[in-house]
Amino acid sequence: MPIELRNSTWDDFPLVKIINARGENGYRTQVDFDAHQLVFAPDRSIIAFDGNHMVGNALSYEMDMYVPGGISKIAAVASVSVQATHRRQGINRSVMKYQLEDIYSRGEPLAVLQASESIIYGRYGYGLASFESNLKIEKVRSAYAKEHVSTGQAYFIEESEAREIFPQIYSEAIKNRIGMVTRKENWWEFRFREPGLKGGDPKSWFVKYQENGKNDGYLRYTINGTELNVIELIACTHQAYSSLWRICLDMDLIDVIKAEHRPADEELKWMLADPRRLIEHSNDRYWVRLVDVKVALSQRSYSIDGSLIFKIQDDFLPWNQEVLELSCESGEVSCINSSKDPDIILTVGDLGAVYLGGINFSTLLSANRIEEVTQGSVSKANLMFSTPRKPWGFDGW
Repeated sequence: MPIELRNSTWDDFPLVKIINARGENGYRTQVDFDAHQLVFAPDRSIIAFDGNHMVGNALSYEMDMYVPGGISKIAAVASVSVQATHRRQGINRSVMKYQLEDIYSRGEPLAVLQASESIIYGRYGYGLASFESNLKIEKVRSAYAKEHVSTGQAYFIEESEAREIFPQIYSEAIKNRIGMVTRKENWWEFRFREPGLKGGDPKSWFVKYQENGKNDGYLRYTINGTELNVIELIACTHQAYSSLWRICLDMDLIDVIKAEHRPADEELKWMLADPRRLIEHSNDRYWVRLVDVKVALSQRSYSIDGSLIFKIQDDFLPWNQEVLELSCESGEVSCINSSKDPDIILTVGDLGAVYLGGINFSTLLSANRIEEVTQGSVSKANLMFSTPRKPWGFDGW
């Protein structure tokens, strides 16, 4: 029987979440259903049916992400799964194609996902664009290289106050931090419930940091025995950042401090007297898919003026398979079709990898992933696409 693809309705919601949980070999409770209902958009959820049986799904969320030079609409792709009974039948490929065509029709130039299996998404034009660090350090090894004297004051607060003040702090702290996404009200509600999902413990502690009457940072953490786990540490200033980390690192009755989903270029390492003691485990985080290459290249900024001609290879979304001339002059960007010989030949996935500035063209050239036709063009591309910091993909979806 042929597989039928269609968009969801609200009636499909419980089964969509069960199908996804089963794909992860997990379970969902009413607590999970209630939280995910806050952010679920039926018209962005793609489901696959074999007769009356739902056998696959993928969904996306409309989000705003900081990219070089500003904010971009993205489709945050999530919950991609095919049931174990229907593997190796091309269902996921069909769902991905259907979804990307839908995203294109919405005028969203980028699709971004966090992959449970990294082998899957390159075949659909996604490129590995950022990494994250999961941190661990023993309290006794956590002294700063320079003595820290806080010029502000931290206070424990109740969740009710956290709900009032955290959004403003977050919005200020992430401004122009590439890779970070803004949070609408429903996503804030989801984030406050998130630690209690998938059988987790919903209890946590909340701290604010103030200086001169202004809220400059916040901390949310949990305790498990003698281990402190940072859920969120967000700061607008270096003083707030240093002070909030010091609270974690100096906590009484704690032996080990852990923090997940931290940026690849976390500055804490450079503040420690013994940086080797900070154990970092690196994971891939964002996989970026340029759904509309021309729009995506036109909307971001570039670090230097220059012009490059790219030949884009994209056999999954054929409208991207073209030669484009990218130019930046005095901050004015254009990206137009060209009949000239290309400087660089690359796949849309590799263009997605370099898009946020976390990966450079030279790395991909050395890995034999891209072709440099014009000598020196890769060096120029490195400079044009470079960014002051690595992208940070904190929020999961």
